[in-house]
Amino acid sequence: MKKTVFIIFSLLLSTISIYAQTWEFVGLDSLAVYHLSVSGDTIYAGTIDRNNNPTINDGLYFSSNGGNDWIQLDSTLGDGYINGLYIISPENLFILKSGTIFKTTNNGQSWSPVNNFSTKQIRWFGISPFNQNELYAIDEIVVPGGVLNNLFRSTDNGINWVVLGPFPGSSHGSELRFSFALTDSMNLYVSVDDHFTNLYFFKSIDKGENWFYVSWPPFLPNDIYTDKIIPNRIYLFPGPYVSNQGGLNWLLVDSGLTDTSHYLSFFQDPLTTNLLYILKSDGLYYSHLDTFFWQRMDGSENLPLDLPPSTRNMKNIIIDGETRKIYLGTSDGLFRTNILTGISNEKENLIDRFVLEQNYPNPFNPITTITYQIPKTSFVTIKVYDVLGNEIATLVNEELEAGKYEIDFIARDLPSGIYFYTFRSGSFAETKKMLLLK
Repeated sequence: MKKTVFIIFSLLLSTISIYAQTWEFVGLDSLAVYHLSVSGDTIYAGTIDRNNNPTINDGLYFSSNGGNDWIQLDSTLGDGYINGLYIISPENLFILKSGTIFKTTNNGQSWSPVNNFSTKQIRWFGISPFNQNELYAIDEIVVPGGVLNNLFRSTDNGINWVVLGPFPGSSHGSELRFSFALTDSMNLYVSVDDHFTNLYFFKSIDKGENWFYVSWPPFLPNDIYTDKIIPNRIYLFPGPYVSNQGGLNWLLVDSGLTDTSHYLSFFQDPLTTNLLYILKSDGLYYSHLDTFFWQRMDGSENLPLDLPPSTRNMKNIIIDGETRKIYLGTSDGLFRTNILTGISNEKENLIDRFVLEQNYPNPFNPITTITYQIPKTSFVTIKVYDVLGNEIATLVNEELEAGKYEIDFIARDLPSGIYFYTFRSGSFAETKKMLLLK
C-alpha cells in the first residue's frame, strides 16, 4: 500500500532574531477561544464562556472583516461551548457543541445533529484531511474508577457510522486518544489506557479495520498529532514526546520549556515559518523541526492564558498565510501579531540520488516499513522474495515523481524466516534482507 509522497527538505537555519511582539486584540472579550479557522479577513472562533456571564453566549462566532464585527452562527442551538470546529466551505460547517456534533449547510441559519450513532456525550470529533465525507468521533461515559470511550467512523458524511476496535479495557473502562496520519490517508493511531495497569499505542493501515499493537506509550496523552511533512513522526502532549518510527519508541523533547506552566495546544506551520508551536499557560513557544529547542515569543507571556490544562483538544493557534499573522485564542478573547521575524525560509532539496533504506523495524512482526527516494520522475518497482527467489509481493509498480517515499509490508500470512526486497528504477537496482519473527 503506497503512502503519500513527501519531499525531504533541509532548512538552512539562520540565527533567529526575535523582537518583542506587539499583540493586537481582535475581539470576543470575556470569551475563551478554544478553536480557530482563519483565511484573510474571514475568521471563525469556537468559544467557551468560562465565567458564566449571563449577558454573553458562548458558541461559534464569525467575522468577515478581520474581527471588526462578530456574529454568532449557532445561536439557534442555544448557549453551549464549542469543543470542535471544521470548516468545509462557508456554507458547510461542523461543530462539536456541548457534547453533540452539529452540521450546517447554510452558514449557520439552521443546524442538524449528526451523532445518531451514540446516546453518550461526544468528547472528540474529526474529519479526515483526505476526504471530507470521512468522519471520526469518540463518545464517552464515566464508569466506576475510569472512563469508557468508543471510536466511530462514518464514510458518508455522518449518515451511517461503524464502531472501530475493539481496544483493550478493564472494569474501569477504556480511554482513547486518536489521530490521523497527515501523510497517508489509510493510517490511523490510537492510544489506550485501560485504567487498570496498561497503556497501549496502536496503528491501523486500513482506516481502522485492523489494528496493530506498536508500543507502550509513556502516558495517555491529552493530544496526539502527526507531522504534516515527515511520515511516521508522532507527537504526544503534554511533554512533548516525539517518535520518528511511528510510535515504536518515544523521546522527551522539552528543552527550553518551563516546568511551572502547563500545556494548552499545538500547531505546525509547514507553509510560512516552517516551525512547530506550543501554547502553554505562560506563553507561545516555537521550535524548528530538527532541533527541538523551544523558545518563547517575547510578549506572549503577557497574554491572558489562564486556561485549564488541555482537555478539549484545543486548536487555538493559526498562522494565516494570506495576512502573515499569527492568531491566538486566549482566556479573554482573540489576539494576533505579525509572524516571527528573522526566520530563513530558504530550502535546499536533498533528493539527489537513488536510496533504498533498511526496513524498520527489523526483525519485524507482522508489519515493517520500507523507505526509499528517487531524484527524478521514474518508474519504480519494489518486490519481495523468499530465500528461494519466489516472488511474494509487489509493493510498488508505478511511475513516481522525485521525492522520498515509504511503503508498509504486511506479512501476516507468511511464516517466520528471511525475505528480500528489491528496489528497481531505470538502471538502478538494490536488494536488502529482512527477518520476519513470529
